Amino acid sequence: MIDKLYLMVAEGAKRIHPSLPIVFVNQNFPRPPKPYITLNVLNVDIPDHVIYSKPNPDDSVTISGWRRASVEIQVYNGIESLSTIDRLALILQSNSLIDYQATIDVSIGQRLFFGYVPELLNQSQFEGRGVYQFEFFYTEEYTDPGNSICEVELAGRYIGGASNPDVYTMFEPPPFPSDSLQCVETVPCPESLETIWDAGDTTWDNKRTTWDIRLP
Repeated sequence: MIDKLYLMVAEGAKRIHPSLPIVFVNQNFPRPPKPYITLNVLNVDIPDHVIYSKPNPDDSVTISGWRRASVEIQVYNGIESLSTIDRLALILQSNSLIDYQATIDVSIGQRLFFGYVPELLNQSQFEGRGVYQFEFFYTEEYTDPGNSICEVELAGRYIGGASNPDVYTMFEPPPFPSDSLQCVETVPCPESLETIWDAGDTTWDNKRTTWDIRLP
């Protein structure tokens, strides 16, 4: 979220001045010369509105959700602080900036506070400070690796005769008769099949055998 907030404000600030410094209020950094902008995240709401995507080609799932935070921008530009923050607020709502916000998946919501609030510089002096607070909407995403079953191996036994099996014996639970014929079949992924095996071209699949007609 911090990186998207910085990108949005930096995109608007460069239209005021191409090299206007932007720092965070809690950043351990020497105080830059005026004019400069500070960013502060006041609070972030509890996560909500989680969306699960359809499985990706690699069977992973993208989990995303939008978030809401309260953000404060401060402009230090002496007596021009109010006019500078006013211009920045207008720029952030311009069509070009709204289009840019869409590209980084953020937006500005309700405006919370706007004004000129001088800050105490020392025991006898104040310095100008423009303040703009607003709701900031953004999204977070996480891709969860998928665990899918691609190939299945089926194991069983043929019980009874081929032409007239004992239907009731076929569906009895194990143990199976020791002389029954064992069958192991591997069912591959659909993507790995070059032909449709159940195309009705084989003799046994055309209901030509007795047992295939009598079984319900």
